[in-house]
Amino acid sequence: MAQPATHPPEGFTTRRSQPLIGVPASDGADEIVRYFTSEDEADQALSADQASIQHALSLAGAWAELDSEDGPDPLDELDRMRHESKPTPPLKL
Repeated sequence: MAQPATHPPEGFTTRRSQPLIGVPASDGADEIVRYFTSEDEADQALSADQASIQHALSLAGAWAELDSEDGPDPLDELDRMRHESKPTPPLKL
């Protein structure tokens, strides 16, 4: 027998003294807001997202060698190769 589809809760209840923390996030192409009632839970969620952010930021340093003084400039080399290669003939339709 098939399980009935589960629906996410449409609301929740907190005590007046509890914080309600909204953390913007993305779910594929959709932007969502995840809500937490505990600062510890919110910090854990942010630290998981922070690891992804740090990984993405670390990729920015991968191009640091482009400005190095050792050897030819890679951008100049790419430009030189582009000018030395024969152009592709036009396509005949």
